Amino acid sequence: MALMLGVTTTACALGGSDNSPQAQCERQANDDPAVLEIYSRTNGAYTQSGTVNQDLVAALREATLRCMRQKGLAPPGGVQPVRPR
Repeated sequence: MALMLGVTTTACALGGSDNSPQAQCERQANDDPAVLEIYSRTNGAYTQSGTVNQDLVAALREATLRCMRQKGLAPPGGVQPVRPR
């Protein structure tokens, strides 16, 4: 049990230390007004699959890409994702 806790803690610490521009933008995307609006409007419903979750994923992606563009970095990939509606 203690070994599992140590491995889990180490894995979390490694993920949190990523300071690449993309990781910074992904963390910053959580503070984007559109993302925060979805969090507050849905009262936790964004954790379930469906339209609200798709809206959240799209808002996070758009906020991350906007941040990457502001840093002068091209987004990964080359095809614009299709937004479900």
